[in-house]
Amino acid sequence: MNGSTGYGPIDTDTSDYMLFDGDCGICSRSAEIAEKIDKRDRFVIAPYQMYPESELQRFGLDYEQCNRKMRVITRKRRVYAGAFGINYFLWQYFPWLLLVALIYLAPIFLIGELIIYRFVARYRHRISAMLGLRACLVKQRT
Repeated sequence: MNGSTGYGPIDTDTSDYMLFDGDCGICSRSAEIAEKIDKRDRFVIAPYQMYPESELQRFGLDYEQCNRKMRVITRKRRVYAGAFGINYFLWQYFPWLLLVALIYLAPIFLIGELIIYRFVARYRHRISAMLGLRACLVKQRT
């Protein structure tokens, strides 16, 4: 996304990557919001399906893992999943970093975030349908 017309190899020398499920309405809508937050273009925000699985394997990932939780791959080649990936992303931007700090300072908020993320991830296709969100329906590469 981020104005890019195609996806080459994942290049952690130049960008962090946020990979989401391009066949999920909530995920696609969340990616659009993330792009608006990412004014510095620090992240390549893309459906994981736009990369061959062999490219993801360089970071210890596969399609099944990316299908269960969104992933952030950092410039240091560290991988964060689910709520931790969202938190890493938000930590890069003021005032969102204050929210992340609060979440980690009060563990009950982190537990709540993890529970909510797990629920939404598990039922994301149903929730998307109920909200009338349509996914981009990208085709998986092999």
